Amino acid sequence: MRAADDRTPAQALPMRYLLAGRYLIGAPLGRGGFGITYKAYDMLTCNRVAIKEFFPKGYARRIPKSCAVDVSDAANGKVFNYWLSAFIQEAKVLTSIKHMDGIVSIYDFFLTNNTAYIVMEYLDGMSLHRFINGRGGRLHLKETLNIMRPVLETLLLLHQHGIIHKDISPENIQIVNNRVIKLIDFGAASIYTKNISKPFFVLKKGYSPIELYSQNGVQGPWTDIYEIGATIYTCLVGTPPPEATERYRTDKIIAPSTLNVMIQPVREKSLFKALAVNPKDRYSNIGEFKQMFYGEFMPVTQVRTTDKPKTRT
Repeated sequence: MRAADDRTPAQALPMRYLLAGRYLIGAPLGRGGFGITYKAYDMLTCNRVAIKEFFPKGYARRIPKSCAVDVSDAANGKVFNYWLSAFIQEAKVLTSIKHMDGIVSIYDFFLTNNTAYIVMEYLDGMSLHRFINGRGGRLHLKETLNIMRPVLETLLLLHQHGIIHKDISPENIQIVNNRVIKLIDFGAASIYTKNISKPFFVLKKGYSPIELYSQNGVQGPWTDIYEIGATIYTCLVGTPPPEATERYRTDKIIAPSTLNVMIQPVREKSLFKALAVNPKDRYSNIGEFKQMFYGEFMPVTQVRTTDKPKTRT
């Protein structure tokens, strides 16, 4: 799904291992906190796929002379099972929205080796993070607008289905070789309209809003809006905003226009509204943000949910 890392993750499945009697495992594509993603070949359909294995770093180990997974310590068993449930929920979320063009498609999901696997489409391209670096560390406004438009449109559909992503950053936006933009990694996603949350939080410095730093923080579309704002800010400036907890104490975010970024005042104002530290000061709807940032109308989300918090988290 992403370009291969320089180093093979420790305890990764061996090359050419036949998983579930169908998927021929290839090189690892990446290692996250909750799993390892592999390039693989579907022997049934003769297609390349990406397979994500649940293998939480520090909590799991590969049983010697086996491909099965076990907890690294008996005391970690409860945490492992909580996170495994979250991984299964990710598969269910992806399955429920697999018809959307702007997200990575899921083909299969199964349990084996004492763990779980999600089989997804293989995206031959690069992350927005790598794309920005290849452009010298920042993008022009027009290029940023073109890349982020389909992401906003995908998020609108997700929010209409009651799903918030909660882990949007340049690393989780994939630019496929045919220029299609895909949103990936739904490991932190929640069905907020049913109050279904994951038993862990994904915190990414500069991108995570203040409500993700608190167990009592009210999450909703405004959570994704902050992360979208932080991603756009990174595209234009080259670095993410200061961490939300730092901004909560003393907000020292620097306006892009003061860093020689060519951006209209109305756009910059709408960007800062999306990046408001206090959730109640942000846009509550992706459509509202797109209308102001792009100067275009977009239908508002129809899903009814809990009102945003009235006070700071």
